[in-house]
Amino acid sequence: MVKKSDWKTKPIPDEREDLGYTNFFWDSDAEKIMSGHKPTDMDDKWFIYSENGWIYFVRSWTGHHIFGIQLSGSPAGGARVVASWVNSNSDQYRSQDKEADIKLINSLIKSRFGVDGNA
Repeated sequence: MVKKSDWKTKPIPDEREDLGYTNFFWDSDAEKIMSGHKPTDMDDKWFIYSENGWIYFVRSWTGHHIFGIQLSGSPAGGARVVASWVNSNSDQYRSQDKEADIKLINSLIKSRFGVDGNA
């Protein structure tokens, strides 16, 4: 299980915008994502960790939090994304648009955890 203390991170930014990201993950997939991801080389630009039901996507080189998604368990099993944000501090991240940000999150989840989700 990756912890925030496993990497040098900056504080979560005050400047955040609602991302409108939605997805659903089966329990085993949610567990994979919640376990986090620690970069193993300089080419890996992302550090991912979870804390208090939130999953944070952090740029590994700068330590800036770029995305946050909150998961909540479903009565039928699995976990649904119930909140999400993107860093809106232009000195830390320059979003092209929300659609591109959502594609990036989905790509990171697929490439780091082998999970597609079931939006």
